[in-house]
Amino acid sequence: MYVEPEVSCLTFHLSNTIFISGYSIILVLGLFLNVIALYFFFRLPELRSPTTIYMKNLAFTDLLLVCTLPLRIYYYTETNPILPQWLCRVTGILLLLNMYGSVFLLTGISLDRCLAVCFPLRSKIFRDHVPWICTGLWVFNIICCVTFYYITSKDNPTERCLCINEKPDFLMNSFATITSIVSGFLVPLGIMTVSSWALLKAVWRSQLAQTGFVNKCKIVRMLVTNLTIFLVCFLPYHMVLLLYQILGSNRSLDDYYGVTLLVACCNAVLDPLAYYFASDTLQRTMVREMRLVGESEVSAEKV
Repeated sequence: MYVEPEVSCLTFHLSNTIFISGYSIILVLGLFLNVIALYFFFRLPELRSPTTIYMKNLAFTDLLLVCTLPLRIYYYTETNPILPQWLCRVTGILLLLNMYGSVFLLTGISLDRCLAVCFPLRSKIFRDHVPWICTGLWVFNIICCVTFYYITSKDNPTERCLCINEKPDFLMNSFATITSIVSGFLVPLGIMTVSSWALLKAVWRSQLAQTGFVNKCKIVRMLVTNLTIFLVCFLPYHMVLLLYQILGSNRSLDDYYGVTLLVACCNAVLDPLAYYFASDTLQRTMVREMRLVGESEVSAEKV
């Protein structure tokens, strides 16, 4: 008679340990890597390309997510967490802003690299307006996330202690879910796939690549890194969204939803890989800065 409660309690604490460890690692690494990235982006004048503008916005989006992780860690640490509803909603909206902001910006990086190589002259006007494009993406993302989250949410004047672990109401709304899957995942995935294929095709046909002046392996590594980050972080979450519409809500699916959120948050740590592989200038600058730091430390030791 008392065996079943003990098992559920054990499962609860085990899952809490996983979430606490996972979010803590993402908090520390995500904060460190994205602050370092923003330091290089804003301090160094040579990092002013259109691609870098996308990367700056991506790093800022990741920092927004990182700022909400202490609240999630607190929730899984406390036995009976009591959080006001408005704080739960803000946390949920910031998570969606990071997720779909990362989706759109990673897509923009992939498209920008394709245009720069395949249409260097005709795309110049388009690439010169990247700051306005990023502004439009932010406005579109904020409007969609806030609208879906608030319109489908049920008002509850009391405080809710399960707001972090509880799935949001829009998951059971067919229109919001299908729109998120199509416009927030499938369309960007299609754009990234087509632009990556076009970029590879252009590079392979280029005489510079054939003569060895362009590193084809490096370009392939960059494209594979972007697509891998995109699929690893966001495919599981959108698969769960689709399963909610097919199977309806159930306990197992709710558990998978929590895990896919944790996986989606990993983009705050993996995005700096996209910065590194997408920018030759960033790689050279980081190596130069680390070399200067090393030389200054050696000089200080000699003194």
